[in-house]
Amino acid sequence: MTLKDLLLKYEFDTLVPDLILTDKPAKDNLYAFKEAFDELRRMEPGDPHGEEIVVDMEVDTDDDGNEIDRYLYASHCGGDFWEACLAKEVVIKADVTETCALAQILWHMTFWGFTPEDESFWGDMPRNKYEMKAALMNYRQFCNYARIKPKRNPDEHDLLCALPVEGWDECQEREAHCNRTKRMRDARQQRIIECLEQKGKIQCLKDRMLAYAWDYDLADVKYLDHAETACVYDFYSRTSSINDRCEYILTNMKEHFNADLLKDYSDFFFLFELSEQTPFHISEVSLLVEYLYSITDFPEVRWRRTHYALFPETSDDIHLIIVCSR
Repeated sequence: MTLKDLLLKYEFDTLVPDLILTDKPAKDNLYAFKEAFDELRRMEPGDPHGEEIVVDMEVDTDDDGNEIDRYLYASHCGGDFWEACLAKEVVIKADVTETCALAQILWHMTFWGFTPEDESFWGDMPRNKYEMKAALMNYRQFCNYARIKPKRNPDEHDLLCALPVEGWDECQEREAHCNRTKRMRDARQQRIIECLEQKGKIQCLKDRMLAYAWDYDLADVKYLDHAETACVYDFYSRTSSINDRCEYILTNMKEHFNADLLKDYSDFFFLFELSEQTPFHISEVSLLVEYLYSITDFPEVRWRRTHYALFPETSDDIHLIIVCSR
């Protein structure tokens, strides 16, 4: 059967036990997997390009043929267009259940992101000066171990840090055997890269918020410039009924989102994005906003605001952005 048929055969909750076993972070991202699952179910299949999704057990061995690792793998679905994947026949060669195979396919398809727009890593390019600085530092760090002379002005392809498989093996081997001085240098650089990436994400968020919001200005997001740390959670209403959009997000948060993840933060900013063609009334989101305030009701919370924006790319869905910082 095709992937679309397999998705329609099962409900998301039946996949959760197998999904949790695919990867440790999966447990804290169940709400996003749920959105991706429902979005795939309502999408139309495209052109499979003559490919099949084969779920089989992969075995890694060393040079002497000794087994190093054994893991389940789903081919021809990671990084491909979701429409194309939906039309592909699913072949299960490993001795696993259909729900286990489907959970593995869903994990591979969402590796680069939980929305169709994030289906490929090729679009993950710097969007502002902070992300560009982070990409350049990462590129130069990559060149240290790839034995590549860094270019003065690397292009977009260079910043992807692409290597053939054998090249990556050699690169990782050199990195694993570097001395203590180099490890300390790498650790310092990695901290700077992470800091710049975070600033870049915050800048992108501020630019987006200021471009489309109707009820706030730069002063409302200026506090993010001084945040010690920040995190963004995205929620989408993946439902066919416009009237159920807020209810969908509320139910998904209650059933699949780990609210304890918010306890490390003291400032919260809730932003609702929707299209101009399908606006909602403030009363429609009242229960959802009430729930958001209840799960962020900590003694150390200093700041919470709820804002709304007209964003053309949201189509009929509501996009809720929770900006957490401290």
